Amino acid sequence: MRLSRPSHIEYCRVTAVRSQKGTGERLHVVRSCSLAGDVEKLQSQSAESASVFVLPGALQPREWLGFGGSFTEAAAETFRRMSAPKQSQIIHAYFDTRSGLGYSLGRVPIGSCDFSLEHWTCGDISESLQDLQGFSLARYEVAILPMIRAAMQLGPISLLASPWSPPAWMKSNGRYNFGGKLLPQYRGSWSQHFVRFAREMASRGVPLWGVSVQNEPEAATPWESCQWTGDEEASFIRDFLGPAVRQAELDLKIVAWDHNRDGMLQRAACIYSDPDVSEYVWGIGYHWYGDPRFEWWPGRAEVNFEDALRVLAAERKLPVPVMKVLAGSKHLEGAMHFPELRGRLCLDSIRQTAELRPDKHLLFTEGCQELGGRSLSSMLESWKTGERYGMNIIADLNSGCEGWIDWNLCLDELGGPNHAGNFCLAPIICDTRTDEVLLQPAYWFLGHFARYIRPGARRVLCSSSRDLLECTAWRNLDDTLSIVVMNQSESSLEFTLRIAGSGAIMTEDVASAAIPPPSGVALVP
Repeated sequence: MRLSRPSHIEYCRVTAVRSQKGTGERLHVVRSCSLAGDVEKLQSQSAESASVFVLPGALQPREWLGFGGSFTEAAAETFRRMSAPKQSQIIHAYFDTRSGLGYSLGRVPIGSCDFSLEHWTCGDISESLQDLQGFSLARYEVAILPMIRAAMQLGPISLLASPWSPPAWMKSNGRYNFGGKLLPQYRGSWSQHFVRFAREMASRGVPLWGVSVQNEPEAATPWESCQWTGDEEASFIRDFLGPAVRQAELDLKIVAWDHNRDGMLQRAACIYSDPDVSEYVWGIGYHWYGDPRFEWWPGRAEVNFEDALRVLAAERKLPVPVMKVLAGSKHLEGAMHFPELRGRLCLDSIRQTAELRPDKHLLFTEGCQELGGRSLSSMLESWKTGERYGMNIIADLNSGCEGWIDWNLCLDELGGPNHAGNFCLAPIICDTRTDEVLLQPAYWFLGHFARYIRPGARRVLCSSSRDLLECTAWRNLDDTLSIVVMNQSESSLEFTLRIAGSGAIMTEDVASAAIPPPSGVALVP
């Protein structure tokens, strides 16, 4: 839709693109029609009718960086094991701006993570070689760098690099995993590790956009991890990493936190409280984990869950134990059938962190659906995982997020490889036995956003009159408007799309659309 219009009403066209559960519709062009519709009928609808209202002139200040995914060793090794035609299919599915999602962001681990084949560091770096003489990216040249270069052939990529763990000898526990801390005497050496990594990547034709200090600094996982308090992260940035990056004259953004939403405001307050730290920090990165709707973390179960079950049981005239089984209180499958149980984990933290320092930035840096002991085959074509992506992306985009990086770009038929057994889903699953590429619902949900909200776009104000009819709207650089609407209910919803005329709230373009359950619709030019 073109936004540059005369002050009088000039109805334009809208193209509706839909993905729907239980059908073959995946980014399917449903129709292309005039926005006008039956104007008198639509404008006479009561306020009780479902509607989505967009104010295209209310441009928000932040420019969108783009969407992307992560070049882990697992993703790259899976990619390497596929045939050349399938490799091309994967790269084009993600990075082609015409036929794919048009990804423009990426993330790469510094050293190994759980989605690696084993523990490893960047070369043979021993305690006696603190000057990084043994530093090498030879392991990256096996699979990771070839995959990144293939993606870069389709367009530029802003690449974020993140460490999961320093070399074991630099840590208090002498191990890659189960947390531990960076020993104070190695802070200088570790900061130079970032600088060397950035320089070596650039020398191989893969420049970095930025680095995060530590992946999930409060985690002590059975795979690569290292714990940092807020004060420790702040002092490392102020006294070591920031000065090292500046002295090396590297154009690198430094991203703090890089952990879950629940603690992001507290960490941001700590990082930003010291001007000498804040001057080095571009912004806050965050993840989505710990949501009890999708992961069973007993300590994070929703407080009102039992009360909600009793209400639902009474409404449906079922015993509470039966309702509990139906709701699937400890499993991914089930709870999503009940919109009453869709509480949200700390989404307000995003908005509040943005409000804390409007001059700083927010970047979503990781999210995926863990298998949690289930087989990958039982989770294939999981529409609920797609819905998880949709609802999170809408919430992130509407709360001040400026870029969105998914976790593994692709994984194999087991949800790996993963040396720690932490198998997960990815938007693209590759069966390396049969050379088959399987595009999952998460891929199609991502497509509703990534394909139509392009780098440089700016968010415009948008609202829905229904809780389960969620929306976000963005104005692209070419003045086209992309509106993504998601129906989370189990019923078909007809809504009226109302677009305020340029500079005049009282002038509205109106169209009617029906959105079936559960589905996502992108209304695009």
